Amino acid sequence: MIRDQIRDDHYFEQYISRQIEGINKFLNWIEIGKTPQERINIVKQEIAKDYIYIILAKYSTGYSLENLLPDWKEGVKVIHESWDGFWKLKHGNPSIEYDQYILSAYDEMLWMLSLGYLLNVPDEDFKKLVEVIDRDKVKDKLYEFIISAKLKDRHPILEESYCDFFGVPETFSKLREAIQEPDKTKASKLIYDFLKKDWYKNHRDAGWYDSHKSKHDTYFGYWSFESAAVVKIMGLDDNSFKDNQYYPKAFSY
Repeated sequence: MIRDQIRDDHYFEQYISRQIEGINKFLNWIEIGKTPQERINIVKQEIAKDYIYIILAKYSTGYSLENLLPDWKEGVKVIHESWDGFWKLKHGNPSIEYDQYILSAYDEMLWMLSLGYLLNVPDEDFKKLVEVIDRDKVKDKLYEFIISAKLKDRHPILEESYCDFFGVPETFSKLREAIQEPDKTKASKLIYDFLKKDWYKNHRDAGWYDSHKSKHDTYFGYWSFESAAVVKIMGLDDNSFKDNQYYPKAFSY
C-alpha cells in the first residue's frame, strides 16, 4: 500500500527504474574505464545519492522495510569509498574548509544514520557511516544521539564543529531540543511541532524542496526518518503526530 500522499505507485516505480538505470550506467562506465580516474569519486557520490533516493522512493511506494536494506548497504558502501572531504562546507575567498556538511549532505547522512538505526543494520555496516563522519571531523549532537544509541561504546562529543553562519542546527532546532528533554510528554510535543511547523518549511534551501512541483519528476517523497529514530530511541508516544505526512509511521512500534 502506497505511503506517499502526493504521487501514485506508478510514478514511483518509474522513478526507481530510472535511478537503477542511472546507477548501472555509472558502474559500467567505471568498469570499462570510460570514467576518468580523477572523476571516479564524483561519479560514486552521485551513485550514493541515487541509492538514497531509491530508498526514499521505495518507502514512499510502500515497499516492505526489509526491502530497503540492500539499497542502504550499497549506499553506505559507496559513501564510505567516496565521501571524504567532498561535502564539507567551503566558504570565503580564499576558500576555507569547515568541519561541517552542506545542508543536502547533512540530510543524506542523517537519513542514512536514522535508517541504519531503524532497520537495525549490522554494526559493522553502520560503523562505515560513522567512519566517514569521523574522517571528516564533523561533530553534530543529533548525529551523535543516533550513533550512540546504536554503538553503545561511542565516546560523547564535548562540542560541535559548527560555524555561526551555517544553518543546519537551526533547521532541526526543535528536534535537537527534544533529544535533550527529560520529560517524554514535552519531548513528544517538540517533535509534533517540528513535524507540523518546521521540518518542511526549514528545508526551503534544500535541493529537493518543492520537487513534487518539478516537471522533471525528481520527487522521491518527503520523510523525516530522523524523527522516527528519535521517537524509537527515546521510547516516545507518537500518537499525536503518527499521521503527519512527513512522519514515517511504518517504523512506529
